[in-house]
Amino acid sequence: QRASVKSLAEHCTTQLEATSQMNAANDCFYIWHAGPFGTINGFRLGRLPVETVEWHEINAALGQVALLLETIENETPLQLSLTLLPLGSYSQVAIPNSQGKVDEKSKRFNLYASDGGVLSFGQKGSFHKALEYLLQIIGEAGNYISEQDPAFRLPYAVSEGGRYINNIPITYGGSNSDELWTRALKFMLTDVKWIVAWAAKIRAEGRIGLALRGGGHDLHPGNRRQHLSAPR
Repeated sequence: QRASVKSLAEHCTTQLEATSQMNAANDCFYIWHAGPFGTINGFRLGRLPVETVEWHEINAALGQVALLLETIENETPLQLSLTLLPLGSYSQVAIPNSQGKVDEKSKRFNLYASDGGVLSFGQKGSFHKALEYLLQIIGEAGNYISEQDPAFRLPYAVSEGGRYINNIPITYGGSNSDELWTRALKFMLTDVKWIVAWAAKIRAEGRIGLALRGGGHDLHPGNRRQHLSAPR
């Protein structure tokens, strides 16, 4: 009986520890909104004619998104077909080689724009492609989670390999108005928030399951990752 009580106490302690970890990503990467703008850690994403958001703020927000998604990939069974390079306000998305590594020959796309707000042709192409790849990554994550949990669906559907979210283009400028682009980015952050919730659930379940099996206090997913093949 004493052993049974001790086992129950250990189980409850493990549950408490797991619960305390569940909102760690939410605390470190706080996703919310400020009027029409989606925000992450207070940085707004988007631009409106009546409310100018400087590019350095947008770049910082995109860098936070990149870091958050990379953290989730590292802490869960999820493995992405593209590589995020979180570098603060100068983050990038890279296409890995056949070994899944990023080297000097890997194509890299800038997840940031100039502070002047005027993008050259080459810079605009890189920025647009990086946005599409970022959205593709979010779509991959959503598809993977849905395969594991059929009840899960991202609130806003990603389509055409990351070109659209909820039927709105993710790229900036051109036929896409500032209002639509801002809305697309807000939808994107909402999807990311759902992915964060899934990651917290997986981490909590892993901690509890491992403890019940008597295997320690943490779970590293490195040996059970699955590769995703998504169109590029």
